[in-house]
Amino acid sequence: MRNIMSSAFHPLRPHKVTRGSRQMREKRTARALIVFSILLACVELYIVYAAL
Repeated sequence: MRNIMSSAFHPLRPHKVTRGSRQMREKRTARALIVFSILLACVELYIVYAAL
């Protein structure tokens, strides 16, 4: 007979976020914010120079 509570079968256990994956997600979010900020600054400079 198969053991239902084996280590590979835990449907009710929530996914535990480890520190490493959280740091990777935070780094990815930080890079996305930096890229967005640079793009926004470029758009603002374009608008200012277009108005001159």
